[in-house]
Amino acid sequence: MKKSSEMNMTNETFLLLFLISFVIILFLLFYINKRHILIKTILEFMQDYKRGNMGSLLMIKDESIIGELAMSIVKVLEKTEQQLFEAEEKTRMIEATLRGMSDGLLVTDIKGTIILANQTLKRLLGINITPEGKDIIEIIRDRALVEIFRKAMDTWEILTEEVSISINEKVMYLLVTAVPMYRPTSITGIVFTIQDITRLKRLEEVRKDFVVNVSHEIKTPLTAIRASAETLIDSNLYNDELSFKFLNMIKSHSERLNTLVEDLLVLSRIELGDMPIEKNRFNIEDAIDTVILTLKEKANSKGLSVKKELPGEPVIINADKDKVIQILLNLFDNGIKFTEKGYVKIGAENKAKGVKRLFVEDTGIGIPKSHLDRLGERFYRVDRARSRELGGTGLGLAIVKHLVSAHSWQMTIESDYGKGTIVSIYAN
Repeated sequence: MKKSSEMNMTNETFLLLFLISFVIILFLLFYINKRHILIKTILEFMQDYKRGNMGSLLMIKDESIIGELAMSIVKVLEKTEQQLFEAEEKTRMIEATLRGMSDGLLVTDIKGTIILANQTLKRLLGINITPEGKDIIEIIRDRALVEIFRKAMDTWEILTEEVSISINEKVMYLLVTAVPMYRPTSITGIVFTIQDITRLKRLEEVRKDFVVNVSHEIKTPLTAIRASAETLIDSNLYNDELSFKFLNMIKSHSERLNTLVEDLLVLSRIELGDMPIEKNRFNIEDAIDTVILTLKEKANSKGLSVKKELPGEPVIINADKDKVIQILLNLFDNGIKFTEKGYVKIGAENKAKGVKRLFVEDTGIGIPKSHLDRLGERFYRVDRARSRELGGTGLGLAIVKHLVSAHSWQMTIESDYGKGTIVSIYAN
């Protein structure tokens, strides 16, 4: 009986140990499985992260070391993501700045290898390939520019020089500034900025030509006025016919001088923006009638007929009426000056899409095709001697061109040398 009791106790002990072991094994299996799932989740997260997804670890709620590790990974990667985002934002900002620069920018290392070149530089120098990584001499073929680059490398000083280069047979003026990049004891490269100053140079040339031309234009009538006045003052002059001749000469040149000054003032006001365009709707026939009334006598005195051409329906335009009259007066006056026989015609018509065409046509001497592109330049004349003889200032078409541009209109000139000219203005 005692032996049986001991066996039962032993069996119970084994059973208890078995149950405890089973529970421990189940717990271990559960724990290991949970760790395995967590580790697997971390591995899956790393794969997802490569594909740009960071969401898979954010749902983990585990206080174990592995759970803490997972959350630490998330925090590190989130911080890295933020830093990358900020770096990308700065990169985009720099790229936008480089694209928006009106000046060309070129950065090279100490060996002359191009590190960076913006779009403006490529456009200015006609570069059609990717210059980064290539030697500067391979990309920049102009000798003057290369010399500036070499001088900057040799002197380690900030240089600023003007150069003229030819790109696709077009002469350009550039202002080049070279700034060395330093380490404490050495130079690491050069930053070049290249500014296109071609327009400034052209304006400077225009200014110089303007002064020369104005001086010349004013000198001629002033000389005539002075000579005529001195002749009249001469005590030996008692010829009424001769006096009348010199008085007419004084009057004629005074009027020419006055016209020149008035045209200069008008052109100056237009270019300075002191003549604002005040638009109103009106019938163009009103402006045409004003022009004809003003200049008909002048045309008739040369034996020219004056013609007006308008359609059956009104031609209504939205413009500054005074400026339109000034445009047509200049064009009509030019037509009279350069026409010896025939007629001068002024008119308008309605075109498609609401466009109105204003025109002045003459049967005058015409303009050689080689001169058409330069018409509208200040003081430019096809025949200087003839123009001065007729009292022209060389500013009329320049004024017309500015006023047409101020209205955002278009002007065309068609001419057959020896047959006549048609000037058309398209108003929208």
